[in-house]
Amino acid sequence: MPARVLIIEDNQDNLELMAYLLAAFGHETLGVPGGEEGLAAAARGSLDLILCDIQLPAMSGYEVVRQIKGDPRLQRVPVVAVTAYAMVGDRDKIMSAGFDGYLAKPIIPEKFIEQVEAFLPAGQRSAPREIPPSAPAEAAPLPRMKRATILLVDDSPANLSVARSILEPFGYDVPIAGGVEEALRSARQTRPDLV
Repeated sequence: MPARVLIIEDNQDNLELMAYLLAAFGHETLGVPGGEEGLAAAARGSLDLILCDIQLPAMSGYEVVRQIKGDPRLQRVPVVAVTAYAMVGDRDKIMSAGFDGYLAKPIIPEKFIEQVEAFLPAGQRSAPREIPPSAPAEAAPLPRMKRATILLVDDSPANLSVARSILEPFGYDVPIAGGVEEALRSARQTRPDLV
């Protein structure tokens, strides 16, 4: 069963990346740019998880978590800080403020879903990709079949990383290029099936 996740993040690129990754794994997301909007959204609907930036305009993430944990209707919803604060002592400060967890920015697309789903009940996590338990212990995973070569061209490293992390597990060869010249060189070398 997918989770309903509220994302409180004022940086539009970070908000879109988190929403995209969560939606790609079947979760329903609602994104808002500030603490006041986040509190209003949390009060309106049943949520399974809240991801909250610390540095927000008008109301900090610390104030958001304080109000959420003070509301009997919301206090059981896990609230995870997603922040660039990564100095010694920041994690302790964040946890003592009432957050249930802490994820450091920049977001690493390949690890993000696993990190977020650690705060969800097992029934709301996406299926792990591993060998079924009935397989013999010494059995090796089946080799991935190469499906096609897809050349990704984008000037955003985050977009390239997300797309690559989604396509490669399905057997696609995914070279990347950050611009036109690089894409042309790569296309000549790799002969992609799709650009």
